[in-house]
Amino acid sequence: MSNRTKSMRRKAAIISLVLSAALGVRVAHAADLVIAAYGGIWEETLRQCAIAAFEKKTGKKVDVVLGSPSQWLNQVAASPAKPPIDIMYMPPDNALDSAKRGLSEKLDPAKLPHLKEIPARFVDSVDGYGAAMNYGAMGAVYNTKTVPNPPKTWKEFVEGTVAGKWKGAVPSINYVGGVYTLWMYAHLYGGSPSNIAPGLAQIKRMMASGNLKLWVDPNQLLNDLKSGEVDISMYWDGRAWAFIDTNPEFNYYTPPDSAVLPNYVQKVKNSPDLAWQYLDIAMSAEPQACFANKIRYGVTNKNVVYDPKVKPKITDLNLVLLPPARELQQYQAQWVEQWNKEIGR
Repeated sequence: MSNRTKSMRRKAAIISLVLSAALGVRVAHAADLVIAAYGGIWEETLRQCAIAAFEKKTGKKVDVVLGSPSQWLNQVAASPAKPPIDIMYMPPDNALDSAKRGLSEKLDPAKLPHLKEIPARFVDSVDGYGAAMNYGAMGAVYNTKTVPNPPKTWKEFVEGTVAGKWKGAVPSINYVGGVYTLWMYAHLYGGSPSNIAPGLAQIKRMMASGNLKLWVDPNQLLNDLKSGEVDISMYWDGRAWAFIDTNPEFNYYTPPDSAVLPNYVQKVKNSPDLAWQYLDIAMSAEPQACFANKIRYGVTNKNVVYDPKVKPKITDLNLVLLPPARELQQYQAQWVEQWNKEIGR
């Protein structure tokens, strides 16, 4: 066999492998709907509840893509006529941005019989371009051995961190919920959406003490808690309870005036009509109850009945702060710039 023949066969084999791999990727990701969602236990629970209910009822298949809300919006914006994503789960600022950029569709009550079971404030808050399915409170998860007397308020958390009573942690503004954490501190210390300085000052105080860590990965934080690098941290209630299930030396509570973050589900513009059916199923009481009872986040369908063992762990919306998403959206870019200049991480 000549060297030329060997070379040609080698090239042909390589091309064949590449084409097979590409085809394999397409087959592996072939689905009737593509849903963008958060990772970890959030994704697992979504699959077990809303997605499982949809697939059982329709016989259709769902593919889940992970990432960040800004990433999903950019992917849709890059191909709006044939979007790579059909359904998105979004925090309020990104949901509003999606609507503003024309990337999501306004909810149609005629196609969503269960929409009437969602309180109007969870739809009107994003101008009808989605509905809040669940909400998470940013409370405190702590090691009961190293923090036997946890702070009762967030101001006590600040002072205890500065004094070195514990190693604390809060989310960076570069994390999905970080903007709402900064707003909460600004609110507690006399600031406002247009004046974030009072909140930023408290973060800087804690950082200067050497007793505060900033996190951007919720899963990495759990490793830091288990290793003892962090004693107490701001963290989502549902994820915290799931962590405590297998780490009983930790506990969780929601101090008063904690920020709560709703998660909105949106239909991407130009996605198939099948997406309406998914939305309606996701809004119904049974999948929402399934989600709440597994992950222990509050849900919005007014007909949901929580498991008696789970209900005490669901954060009461009357005890927390619902961030003014529209106002925050106006100043978010300014906050990030100010944070990066003064905090730098």
